Amino acid sequence: MNEHPALEPIIPFLLRTGALKFGEFTLKSGAPSPFFIDLGEVKQGRDLAILGAHFAEAVATRFPGTTLLFGPAYKGIALATATAAAAWHRSGADLGVLFDRKEAKTHGETGSFIGRRPTSADRVVIIDDVMSSGRTKLDALTALRTTFGVTTADILVVVDRTTRHHPPPLPVAALTTVPALAEHLKREGDPRWQVIHHFWETA
Repeated sequence: MNEHPALEPIIPFLLRTGALKFGEFTLKSGAPSPFFIDLGEVKQGRDLAILGAHFAEAVATRFPGTTLLFGPAYKGIALATATAAAAWHRSGADLGVLFDRKEAKTHGETGSFIGRRPTSADRVVIIDDVMSSGRTKLDALTALRTTFGVTTADILVVVDRTTRHHPPPLPVAALTTVPALAEHLKREGDPRWQVIHHFWETA
């Protein structure tokens, strides 16, 4: 395959695209947060390709032998699709893609899942935006097990935003973490590093 240029580092990428936001936010868990990861801001083809390449590289190095990517609705759908396309483009790895619907469809392609159905022989990686409470990932694991008999799946997210006192409820790999975000901003002289660091230490 062709050589590829070095990727834009993930934290500058999040800042450039506006995916890292500061303000007063309420997370899905109901907890307050002074910052938010909004991957809805990754909305151009170039940026989706960059993020997909980051994911594809992480899948190849951290989870060799992966055969299928599962993207939980809704953010995970675009992320898993971009990752599979990037994996093929960068290394020739032809990964299957599966995603779910929030509500089952009763006409056309019926059911709650779209894409390649996994078997117990597949090595599945769940691709999503962040790890916080882990509720979405637990639901995904349950659905994969009860519907397809998949007993284990790895988890890969853009940002592990869990904190010192509330570690991830499930094993997770991430492109970056809350401490790494704070360290980058501090190194760049951005005073907002203190907001993220305080959240990491106290939330």
